[in-house]
Amino acid sequence: MTTRPAAPASRPGPRGRTPAGRLGEVLVAGRIVGGSGLPTGTTRRHPTWGLTFVTAGRGRYRDAAHDEPVAAGTLVLVHPGHPHWYGADASGWDEHFVVFDGLSFDLAARRGALSPGRPLVHGLPVRRWAARFAAFERARPATVEGRDAEAADLLAALLEAVALDEQRRRRGPAATDAWLARSTELLGHDLGESLDLHEVAAAVGMPYETWRRRFRVETGTSPYAHRAARRLAAATELLVHTGLGVRDVAAATGFTDERHLIRRFRAATGLTPRAFRDASR
Repeated sequence: MTTRPAAPASRPGPRGRTPAGRLGEVLVAGRIVGGSGLPTGTTRRHPTWGLTFVTAGRGRYRDAAHDEPVAAGTLVLVHPGHPHWYGADASGWDEHFVVFDGLSFDLAARRGALSPGRPLVHGLPVRRWAARFAAFERARPATVEGRDAEAADLLAALLEAVALDEQRRRRGPAATDAWLARSTELLGHDLGESLDLHEVAAAVGMPYETWRRRFRVETGTSPYAHRAARRLAAATELLVHTGLGVRDVAAATGFTDERHLIRRFRAATGLTPRAFRDASR
């Protein structure tokens, strides 16, 4: 697992270092694969602004007013000094992160454009927004003007994401989103049985290749991988909450055989199903 670099303790000074932006500045940006988020049970207050955009995996965000799921396509926006916690489930998640600070972001918060009362934006198309935040994973500009321009680009991205979220909230569950909800419903149904993915595409009214591409863009994973993850999650639930043997769990959740489940479970958790069951008890 890659660890998150710490934000600089202070802005660079004038003697031979990059000057701070006047409107704001990006302090550090990067990507984490298989990350865990913050340690479970902790609460953190960042001294600066920060964002995390999840591109794969699942987890949760909590603060005094929120307890919400986090999935691929979720943007977590952290305000300076705001107590919060967020973390991935046992399988970890992939993310892009940006740490930033400055007058323009503080002004946007004072005017209500960015609010700690709305820390999450859900449902952003993964590929497009991953590329947008990945653009900040570069050497910082060497001039004040360059840092101001970079801060303006980031603020524009945040305001666009918030505006998209507001539009989604106003229109409610849109018809354009119904295909995705129906797709995930069908992919999570009858996990012990085989499923023809072409039939799922037909059920939501799309050609297979169009459906497969759109599903990956919206969720950050393929339909096949989504169903496989649901099977693994269902197997985990049965291991923890029932006394079924590993062979029966494998059969109930659609794995080829006991060895197939053991191989997939060990790859995801580092433990065999029996060792995981013993540890959970």
